[in-house]
Amino acid sequence: MKDHAATLYGEAVQRLKTELGTIPITSTTLPHATIWSALFLGVYEMISSDSMSNWLQHCNGVAALTQMAGPYGFQMDAAKPILQINRSFISIGAVANRKRTFLEQDEWKTVPWALQPMSKTIACFLQDILCDIPGMMEDADDLSSPAGDLVSASLLWQKVHSTFKQLEALRTSWILMYPQSYWKAERTFKGLYGAPEIFSSDLQEILCFSDLERAVEFVYFNTTHLILHSLLRQLRSVTNNYSLDNGSSLQETFGQEMPILVFWDHDNRHRNALAICQCVDYMMHNQRGASGAFNLLFPLKVAYNHLSDFQNMQKWVARVMGSISTTKGLFIGAQILDSY
Repeated sequence: MKDHAATLYGEAVQRLKTELGTIPITSTTLPHATIWSALFLGVYEMISSDSMSNWLQHCNGVAALTQMAGPYGFQMDAAKPILQINRSFISIGAVANRKRTFLEQDEWKTVPWALQPMSKTIACFLQDILCDIPGMMEDADDLSSPAGDLVSASLLWQKVHSTFKQLEALRTSWILMYPQSYWKAERTFKGLYGAPEIFSSDLQEILCFSDLERAVEFVYFNTTHLILHSLLRQLRSVTNNYSLDNGSSLQETFGQEMPILVFWDHDNRHRNALAICQCVDYMMHNQRGASGAFNLLFPLKVAYNHLSDFQNMQKWVARVMGSISTTKGLFIGAQILDSY
């Protein structure tokens, strides 16, 4: 089956090249079917490839096709789902490469929704932030070079601080908009994804959601928060002038019942990583389990990085990634922890 799939994949790539070759150089439009084809071939790489580099090359190809279509090419209702998926695909690949993309430009955050501004959801605004992160990573890496300077470091810190505020505002809006969409439940099977000896008391409870979309948003809120803390830590390695106490949402919960979606401070950021882990059961066993598993790959990698002081939890995450590879057909899950 794998050999047959590889043959079909090669034929599909060749057809895609032919389609691209027939598009006039002067054309300002690109058929959405062509972009879909490239995206699905990228998903195939995640399912079957034994190399992260193949998938990252496909990310670059999807990015080039999306940029060719331009932001005005995604204003129609039928095109918006393509852009939503592409933005996630491209930005995650860019995070792996730590290189900025065209998606951080304002026109890509406004033009597609200009005809129907109210159609832009909280998830879309959350994607806006995720699209900014690769550029901030690239800037942080540049600070580590001999040419890095304190002025640039200050500007980047201000941007990271501002992004924390944007993320917190979105968190508040999300909680108000979806107050009954998530709840805690007792775990019923203690050995799930790991032998009892490595099971953590932090996973006695799991998180359930009204639908998969809310679960994906929840894990990406926590994932984005953790990445911003990684950027803060990198800035502190350049200069000690910056506080790590950014992004906490605990001050507003004093005297109130603490919501499930909480942003913790730097010293307690592992709690956000644990929150991602608590979503695994629901997302893996949802009726759209393959989609749930697909949307866990990147967040679990980020969570793993922030659980370095909790080796049992890292072992558990590794077991989950292995399960994603073997039971959900996403081969990349077995290698992603060591790849970037």
